[in-house]
Formats: sequence, structure tokens, C-alpha cells
Amino acid sequence: MRYLLLIALAMMTISTTSFARSKNVYGEVLVTNISPADNALWKRENTAPPHYPMELAREGLQGCTVLSFDISESGKAKNIEAIQSVPHRSLGKYSRKMLKKWKWIPVSTAGEAKTEKRTLRLDFCIDDQSSEQTLQMCQQQTQLACNTN
Repeated sequence: MRYLLLIALAMMTISTTSFARSKNVYGEVLVTNISPADNALWKRENTAPPHYPMELAREGLQGCTVLSFDISESGKAKNIEAIQSVPHRSLGKYSRKMLKKWKWIPVSTAGEAKTEKRTLRLDFCIDDQSSEQTLQMCQQQTQLACNTN
């Protein structure tokens, strides 16, 4: 009897997994500089939009996160803190992981590189229509407040 139950559970898992894989899901992550918005000392080395975390896409999670961090003299993000994460805290967790991997380069080559305090907003949007529609939805979302109030 146990074996039949295990086989039935395994088949349900396989069919659910293959259904999730057959459905097209488009994910966008938009990065918005909050502060400093102008005259920043550092810029991201790779300015391509970040990849949507697979774990978040599987769960269908979308929303926004505001992160505060320092960029060190060596161009690494330090002291990363998720100030807001709406609607779920796991967005902040994945946002911190993403930010740790980013490399930063000085905007100006004149003078020494200095540390900089930064605040960024990451908007996570997913949809099953098209990547263009997902991007448009995400651009509209950036106009909304990213707080729990």
C-alpha cells in the first residue's frame, strides 16, 4: 500500500512539474537608482537587466524591494540591507543575493575611488503573455510606492 502511495505521489509531482515547464513565463527585473539619482560615483559594470530568480518565478512571486548598501573602494557591495520588500520578504533575500554578485566600476577615472552609500529599487514582474507586456507592466509598477503602508 505504501509503495502505491509513493508511486502516486511521484506521478503527481512529475505531471505538475512538466505542466509548469510547458507554460511560458516571462520575467523582468527593473533596477531604479533612488539615491544618489544623479552624480553617482559608481555604476554597474554589467548594465543588462538582472535575471529573474528561478525560485521566485516557480512560486509566482513578484513585487519590489528597496535596498540600501555601500560600494567599497574595490567596487563591491557591502552592508546590504533590504529596507522594504513587498509583498514577501523572500524578494529581499533574493535581491541581496543578486546585489552581492554585481561588480561596480567608478564613473570617473580621475582621482581615487571612494565609498558610496546607495539605495536601489528592484521591481520583479512576471507574466505569461509576452516579454514586452511584462516589461510594460514592470515599468508601470515602478511608479507605485514600494512600502507596506
